[in-house]
Amino acid sequence: MSQAKAGSRRYLSIDLLSASGRALLGCGNESNCQRLAVQLTLDPAVRSLRFVATLPVAGEQIDVGMLVAEHDDGLIAYDIVDERTHRDIDTEGMLLIALDQHNISLRAVDTASICAQPLAYHCERIWEHRAIDIDRRLRARIERALERDRLSVRELGHAVGERNITPIVCNLICKRVLCTDLATFPDRDAWVARRSDLLVESSSLNRKTAKSTRLKLGARK
Repeated sequence: MSQAKAGSRRYLSIDLLSASGRALLGCGNESNCQRLAVQLTLDPAVRSLRFVATLPVAGEQIDVGMLVAEHDDGLIAYDIVDERTHRDIDTEGMLLIALDQHNISLRAVDTASICAQPLAYHCERIWEHRAIDIDRRLRARIERALERDRLSVRELGHAVGERNITPIVCNLICKRVLCTDLATFPDRDAWVARRSDLLVESSSLNRKTAKSTRLKLGARK
């Protein structure tokens, strides 16, 4: 992690990807904030997720009260516009300054976008299985089966000898062990992969893209 990103974590926040943080989300449908937090928790592209209460600016704590997710291209704060209190010009200005100083982009979302189907329904279906118990040996077999490549849910069930594999996969997605295409899961033809493998692949691609960009910029000089 870069030094700039490390510095951006020095604020009052709650890590929602920890076991205790995920427990705070409850059923995940009590509010738009909780619905969105669940969706971001399950999203393969999200590397970290926090609820940020305040950010420091010039010795003061500026109210934020937003979910902040880390993607490959940086940090994004999600402003749920129809669930927050009104901000006057001064408050809005200080918020934008705080986000800018901590290298956080702002994205406006609302009930319609958070509850858009089929994503919202798929995430609710997955989240329902967050608390089931999974035998350690079965979890190990699942991870071994996915060592070489991603598999469909159906293929994974055959590989580990488990007919009712979908609830187990859901639980491991909630625990961020596995990941999937949320637009198609829990269809049994949807792909499943180990999250760690997907992140390595994504990071490698980003490094190659950054290198290619530098070379192109250099060639113009």
